[in-house]
Amino acid sequence: MVAPSSVQERPKTKGVADIVFLVDVSGSMSPCIDALRRNIEAFIDSLSQGDANNAAPVRDWRGKVVGYRDIEAAQAEGLPWIVDNSFVRDAGALKAQLSTLQANGGGDEPESLLDALYKVASMEAVPKGSQTEDPEKWRYRSDAARVVIVFTDASFKETISIPEANGGSLQDVANLVMANRIILSLFAPNFEGYDRLSQIDKSEWEVVEYDGLNPQEALQKFTSDPVNFRNTLKQLAASVSRSAATVAL
Repeated sequence: MVAPSSVQERPKTKGVADIVFLVDVSGSMSPCIDALRRNIEAFIDSLSQGDANNAAPVRDWRGKVVGYRDIEAAQAEGLPWIVDNSFVRDAGALKAQLSTLQANGGGDEPESLLDALYKVASMEAVPKGSQTEDPEKWRYRSDAARVVIVFTDASFKETISIPEANGGSLQDVANLVMANRIILSLFAPNFEGYDRLSQIDKSEWEVVEYDGLNPQEALQKFTSDPVNFRNTLKQLAASVSRSAATVAL
């Protein structure tokens, strides 16, 4: 007996991901940005080839780099508080985006991470069934896993100040991240706020701390050991691969 042709299993999209590196670009972040630039190929190679952790390769990825600072400090210093880029498809272009990030200003006061996360999470997506993609937009949520990877050495302001979410809180960001099926990966110091962010569904937090070092020194140490940091990025790639293997419809 032939099964009715109307009953078709929806093909699951596997091995497809849109990845945003959301990087604190206040003055102390130069060593971290340099380390990311030097090692981004290791991340992309692990991502696209799969690895020893039996992670399936991500055959179709797009990535972009977004920098952020403290809004008030940036305005006072005449700097942009957010530095956006378009999605690209090769490691060289991603490296070029990292090369243009200028780590300056901002001091070590809390940064505007919640505002930046809100901006990235609320980025427009192409419509369902779209045959074309847009480098300024997410792909439709069931067509690609959406991953946001944060690197920072500072705490964050608890209240959002961008006009579209003025007065909002961490909970508003959490709701938006979950509604838009975003997988959050945090490389951040041991501040209580990051513990709360890591409670968001599918979020991961790598606590960056060392005895006797302040958060800025700790991230510098974490990213300055090339073997260790390269392995960290390979593990991150494996985590992204697992996420891309089970895209939420």
